[in-house]
Amino acid sequence: MRLKAPFPPTSYIEHNPTMYNTIKGLQEWEVLGARCSACGRVGWVNKEAVIARWGDQYLMNLRSRFRCDCGNRTDNIVLIGRLPR
Repeated sequence: MRLKAPFPPTSYIEHNPTMYNTIKGLQEWEVLGARCSACGRVGWVNKEAVIARWGDQYLMNLRSRFRCDCGNRTDNIVLIGRLPR
């Protein structure tokens, strides 16, 4: 299963790390992504592939699991995107 999402969302927000949202708690039309704290690159991932790899996680725990192409793994920002309906 590919970790990368099939296409990016039309809009997105930053996840508030004080909120205890889980991957399975996201709506069907919401996409999971991250922004690198070092280079600013934004990438989108397949929720099912993330669950298969790490299980149903709190979104705040994904900050250190996502690794950017630049090699950074720290303080990444989790994004929640909305697909057009």
